[in-house]
Amino acid sequence: METSGRGDWKRREGLGSALAQIGVVAVLLAAAVAWFVHRGQVQQEVDAHLRTARAAFLRGNPSDLAMAQQNLEALFALAPDSRDARALAADLQAELWLTHHQPGADAKAREQLERAEALGSRSGERYGARALLLVGAGQTAEAQKLLEELKAQGANSPKLTLAQALLLQKQGRLSEARQSFARAAEGAWKDARFSTAYGEALLDEGMFPQAVEAFSRATTANPDHLLSKVTSALARLYAGQPPDGVQATLDEVRARAKDLTPALQARMEVAQAEVALAKGAPDQALTHVDAALKAWPDEHYALFTRGRALAVKRAPEARQAFEAAAAKRPTAPLLTLEGARLLQAQGDGEGALAMLDAYEKTFREVKARTADGKEVPALDRDDRYWLARGGVMEAAGRQDDALAAYDKALSARGVGLARAQYAKGALLLARKDFEGARTLLTAVAPDSGAGSMPEAYAALGELLFAQGEFAAGCQQHYFALVRARAQGAPVDQLATRANDIKKRLETSGQPAMAKAWLNEAGPLFQQQ
Repeated sequence: METSGRGDWKRREGLGSALAQIGVVAVLLAAAVAWFVHRGQVQQEVDAHLRTARAAFLRGNPSDLAMAQQNLEALFALAPDSRDARALAADLQAELWLTHHQPGADAKAREQLERAEALGSRSGERYGARALLLVGAGQTAEAQKLLEELKAQGANSPKLTLAQALLLQKQGRLSEARQSFARAAEGAWKDARFSTAYGEALLDEGMFPQAVEAFSRATTANPDHLLSKVTSALARLYAGQPPDGVQATLDEVRARAKDLTPALQARMEVAQAEVALAKGAPDQALTHVDAALKAWPDEHYALFTRGRALAVKRAPEARQAFEAAAAKRPTAPLLTLEGARLLQAQGDGEGALAMLDAYEKTFREVKARTADGKEVPALDRDDRYWLARGGVMEAAGRQDDALAAYDKALSARGVGLARAQYAKGALLLARKDFEGARTLLTAVAPDSGAGSMPEAYAALGELLFAQGEFAAGCQQHYFALVRARAQGAPVDQLATRANDIKKRLETSGQPAMAKAWLNEAGPLFQQQ
């Protein structure tokens, strides 16, 4: 057999094979490099979309939330199993449902949350969204259990604190809720939504200055945050501030029609209704209320403002409106206590008492935690309720019941202590218990004039007149006018009160003092 050249053949075949293998390896290596480069580019795009979505979500306006959604959709086209992005999507949809009342957002939130949980997301958005969805759906027991389990595991975030605050609010544990809202807002100070939620909670309690301050913090975080701006305007109007100062804000919000969700549309119309009320146009206010309820039928401020407008018209339907508002948010003291006061003012004592009875039923089983960790009935510490009840009882002529309610308010020793002292003192004055009235009134209307309650000084002036101490009485009435003027009372109102005091002095046989009084008090009500 011929074997010559066999070694050369083997050598040539080995070289070609080696070259071929090198070529294959080179191709595979190039493909691998290309794949890794592509994968890195995809990851960069995913990360960029996630950062953009988070930043847009942080700004919090509807257009920002839409931008966040668009970026998340683009992200899912690249990486459908991005677990943290799914959790963020769940959190975003929860915000659209709970705050902006977008139809179907709750179902989308649950869908995204289930995917995030299935993928094993451990992000704060996952747990925060789950807790918020449970609270929003009224599943308070499940929400409480989840929050306790997460706390036991050491979990802590502003989102979880916010969920805890909303849960406490639903349970009527308002003092603890305020503390949680404050902690959440402080922990997420860059996110306007947290301070806005705190402001709304304060507004529900009728704490108008504190609410305005919280909304101010929200607009500091984002000067363009629409919900905080319009709700701050509403808080100012509820506090009795002039409407001209907020109309520009409402016009600005109205001009951004494409950015208005049902919640924003409703809130804006309620504020516009309050502007109309402040200008003495209750029918126009009712038109705006109807527009608000058309945008969002569950807007409790719209129902409350409807009651206010109907009370101005002295319409019997005011009671139904106030009761509907309280039914939407039974643990919001503003709705019930102010509603009862306005019903009583229009002569519907029965309606006022019914609202207060419903409020007592709501809070009867609620416990409040004291500074030393003990739990006491929340109603025992609710001086606002007892003051409101005392006022209704007093207007109904049930003075003994009114005194008992005022004593409850005094024993609560809350922020309304001075108001409780004045209320009981004024009632004792009406019963001609001058000694008891004087003790209480001088506590809030000191002789130095340093007190802040014009009505307390006026009551003390009346007490001194009744005892024949006209000079001292004039001094207290003067303090009353000074304080009223400092608090923005109209000049014509001050003039009317000063003239009434002059007439009182004249009919009491004090003509010289009446003349001196008018000379002294005159500058207080002269136009500047």
